Amino acid sequence: MVDDYKDIINLPYPRNDWNFLMKHPRMSMEARAKIFHPFAALRGHAEALDATAERKVDSVENEFVLEDPDMVMPEEGSDFL
Repeated sequence: MVDDYKDIINLPYPRNDWNFLMKHPRMSMEARAKIFHPFAALRGHAEALDATAERKVDSVENEFVLEDPDMVMPEEGSDFL
C-alpha cells in the first residue's frame, strides 16, 4: 500500500501556489458552517458532554477535599480563578 503513493508522498503541499488557490479558493467561515452543520445532529451529545464534565469537576473537587480537609472550596460563580 505504501508503494501506491510513493510518487506523490514527498510532493510539496500547494498551499501558496496561486494557480491552486484560483482553482480552489478558500471557503468562508459561513460556508464551512453550512457544510458541517449536519454533524451537530447528534442529539443529546452536548448534554452528555456537559454531564461528563460535571462528573469530572465533582470528582476533582472531592479529590481536593480528601487531600486537604481544611481547604475551603470557592463558591460557585466566584472569581476564584
